[in-house]
Amino acid sequence: LSVYRTVLYRTISYYTGELRSHQPTDRTPTNQHSTACKMQSQQGSVLLRRHLCKRLSDYYSQPSNKVVGSIDYGFISRIPSGIRSCDAAKVSHHPQSASRTRMNRTINFSSLWGEWHWRRTYKRVYAEQQGMWLTPCELFTPYYSNILANFVCNSMKTSLNNLEELQVDSGGTFEIVELGGGRGTNANALLNYMKENHREMYDRLDSYTIYDTSPTLHELQREVLISINDEVRVHAHKIKLVNVDLMNIAEGSSPFLTQSNIPTAVIALELLDNLPHDKIGRCIESRNILQAEALSGPTTMNSLKLKICESFVPLEDKLLHDILSMAPALYAPLVSQGPKWVPTVALGVLLALFDCRPNSSVVFADFDWLPPPDASLGPALAEPAEGDPLITDMTGKDHSCYLTSPPDALCDILFPTDFGRLAAFVGQITAKSQCQIPVSVLSMKQNEFLLKYGKSEVERTRSWLTGYSPLIHDFANCSVLEVSPQ
Repeated sequence: LSVYRTVLYRTISYYTGELRSHQPTDRTPTNQHSTACKMQSQQGSVLLRRHLCKRLSDYYSQPSNKVVGSIDYGFISRIPSGIRSCDAAKVSHHPQSASRTRMNRTINFSSLWGEWHWRRTYKRVYAEQQGMWLTPCELFTPYYSNILANFVCNSMKTSLNNLEELQVDSGGTFEIVELGGGRGTNANALLNYMKENHREMYDRLDSYTIYDTSPTLHELQREVLISINDEVRVHAHKIKLVNVDLMNIAEGSSPFLTQSNIPTAVIALELLDNLPHDKIGRCIESRNILQAEALSGPTTMNSLKLKICESFVPLEDKLLHDILSMAPALYAPLVSQGPKWVPTVALGVLLALFDCRPNSSVVFADFDWLPPPDASLGPALAEPAEGDPLITDMTGKDHSCYLTSPPDALCDILFPTDFGRLAAFVGQITAKSQCQIPVSVLSMKQNEFLLKYGKSEVERTRSWLTGYSPLIHDFANCSVLEVSPQ
């Protein structure tokens, strides 16, 4: 099924590429909807990524149990183990309002009778979970995090040894940074595994810092990782929590990491898909690059109700300009291609990371493909673009584009990531950075990464009967960016 949907998507992309021929001209909106709105509106416009940032911030300001899901382990103990990821896309689910205490149990994947068993029992488990979606970290705890711990220890040990040979003073310690820490599940499981299986590296770990935009998840991480009701957590002395908008870090308006040669392992799990993007096009007449903006205006001449429209104007944003100047072949569109989305915030964060921590290792895991919205939802009001996101509201309803959902509706906005382009961009960063250690920059399917660093953990998730492992056989549309010392 996953292969079929991938082939179908590629076919759709091939033919819709021929339809994306309508090009904007300088300071001219891209379609009739924008034209009408611009004539009526006397209000200003905002860069599209800032509009999306506001919507995502509202979404992630909800109570934590309504956003990132967690498994009801008490429920799992009453049924055969198994969960399904629905073709590895984040599947919307009306959130459960009840609060449950998590039990210290894991799913016994080896008891599965095969793929059919996994998919059947998933429906029952997913119906009981809290939040809008479940991540691999939550589904496959602790195995997924154990594999990440192996990567961290392997890369940090190599970095420390290389710096020692080069007589570069790093203090003999390292740091871990997680961008978007979710419920704190990954941090807790990873540190548990390090303490039990890599004690020397655990002792050399200076700190584990989580940067998160969501205030509610930030508070949950404090309870899970530091203390709750005067109970101090076991890894509390390693944990630092920072509540900050990653867009501000990308733009340089909020502080990030201190300048240092200390080896730093940076983890981001299903973060890239939720970071604000920019949409750009190229003027068909002048061939200048244009940036998309969100324009608010009344729905009719006499209406007080506002709607959001899309408009293209000449490129002015500094971050976008810097990225496109650095990698025009990767992200600048051709006139014949139509508009495209650029992961501006992700690229800006990576630029900031290697500027202050040149000896960093990176593992970013996310979706390389997402299913398009249901065609029955109607035509999109925004200009179609390469990398269009999937928009899902809190009722589980999909929308054809970000303009079709109400401006104040709480929506999850999911972008697919082109990992080949991302790796090429990071390769350019590391080539110009002050890194004392040569690094390799790779993009690979997630199952390749998991087998590379955790074959024994993968074996623990295989069916006793068929050898099927949802850890590597499901989530087929996920990839990993790996930056590690050579």
